[in-house]
Amino acid sequence: MARSVARQAAMQLLYGRLSDGATDDETLALIYEQLSTDGKATQPTTDDRAYIDDVLAGVNAHLAQLDQLINEHSSGDWSLDRVPRVDLSILRLSAYELCYRTDVPVNVSISEAMELANRYSEPKSGRYINGVLGAIGRLQRKD
Repeated sequence: MARSVARQAAMQLLYGRLSDGATDDETLALIYEQLSTDGKATQPTTDDRAYIDDVLAGVNAHLAQLDQLINEHSSGDWSLDRVPRVDLSILRLSAYELCYRTDVPVNVSISEAMELANRYSEPKSGRYINGVLGAIGRLQRKD
C-alpha cells in the first residue's frame, strides 16, 4: 500500500490514543480494512508497519517537544486544549515527520497533512494546520 494509507492509519491510531481507544494489531487491521480502496481487506506491508510503529513510538517519545512546537506556532489564542483531537493527531504526526523523519520531504509531509485535514476534519482546520506546519517546516529547513 502507499505511504499515504500508512499515514492515515498512523493518524487514526494517534487519534485513538487521544480518545483512550485501542491501538493494537486488531485495530490496525480494522483501519486497513476501512482504508482499502477495492473493498477487500488488506494488511500493511512490512514497510508500512515499520513506518506506523516508528510514528507511534516517535510521537510518544517526543510528545512534549512536538506539543511545544505546535503550541509555539499556533496563532492567536489556540492552546493545545482547544485544538480538536483529530487536528492535534494530524499536527503531531506531521510535526514528527518534519523533525525526525529525514525520508519525508517537508512539502510532502505538509501536503499529506492537508489531505488528512480535508478528509477527516472541519474545513477551517486546514488553514490552521497548514500555518502551524508551514512555520515548523521553515524552522526545520534552517537547521
